[in-house]
Amino acid sequence: MEGSDVDGRPPGIRGYRRFGRHPDRPKDYLAVPTDAVTLVAEFDPAGLGAGADPDSFAYTVYGLHTRPRQRIRGNRPYTLEIALEPWAAFTLLGVPMHELADVATDLADLPGVPTVVLTDAITTAPDWRRRLHGLDQALGRWLDRGPRCYPYVLRAWQLLAGSGGTASVSGLAASTHCSARNLERGFRQQIGLPPKTAGRVVRFQRALRLLVGGSPAAEVAAVCGYYDQPHLTREFSRMTDRSISRYLLERGADPGFGRP
Repeated sequence: MEGSDVDGRPPGIRGYRRFGRHPDRPKDYLAVPTDAVTLVAEFDPAGLGAGADPDSFAYTVYGLHTRPRQRIRGNRPYTLEIALEPWAAFTLLGVPMHELADVATDLADLPGVPTVVLTDAITTAPDWRRRLHGLDQALGRWLDRGPRCYPYVLRAWQLLAGSGGTASVSGLAASTHCSARNLERGFRQQIGLPPKTAGRVVRFQRALRLLVGGSPAAEVAAVCGYYDQPHLTREFSRMTDRSISRYLLERGADPGFGRP
C-alpha cells in the first residue's frame, strides 16, 4: 500500500495500490475476502494530463464479500485500487452497503457519485506523489459531505476489527449500548455484512497474513481464535476454494489490503 502522506490520509482511507499491465501477468486473478471495500479505477496513463477524457476511466467498487471471486482486469492498461473502511465507503457512496456486498458494481450505476473528482485528482497532477496527495484531499472533501455512519456501528466495527474478528455480537452490543438487532441492521446498512459474518472475514484476513508470513497452521488457528486446526482449514477453504497448502503454493491469488 502507498499514500501521499499516511499521517495526513483521511480517516477511513486505508491505502492505494497501483498496477500496470504486464504481458506475463494473467488478466484474471483470485480475489479472496477482505475487510476493506475496494474502489478500482482503470485507465490509460498515456491519456493523463490536461484535457484528459473522463470517459477513458472506468470505476468499479467491490463490497465486502465472503466467497472468492475471479476478478477480471479490464482492457485499460493501468489500475489504481483504493482501499476503504466499510463505514467510509458508506459515507462516500451513500447507498446501503448490503447492496454492494458480494458483487462488483460500476460506479456509474450509483446515483450522485462524483467520480469526476477522482478523475481530476489523477489526471491533473504531474506525478504519482502529487496524484495520491490530490486523491487524499478529494476523498477527504467527499467524506465531509456524505452521510455519517451511526456512532455505535463505527465503534462496533472498530472493536470487531481490533479483536481480530473474535468479538461476539452480544459483546459488541453491550459495549456500544445497542441491541443486537439494531446492531445487525446497522451493520447491514453501513458495513455490508452482519457482525458475525463480518467477523469471519476479519478473522480470515488475520489468519491469512500469518499463514503467508510462514506461521504454522496449528499456531495460526490458536492465535486467531479458531476451535482447532480443522476449523481453520474448513473456513480457509470456504473463503478461498483452496486448501491452505494450495493457496500458499499458488500465491497468485490477491489477499487484498491488509489491516495496518
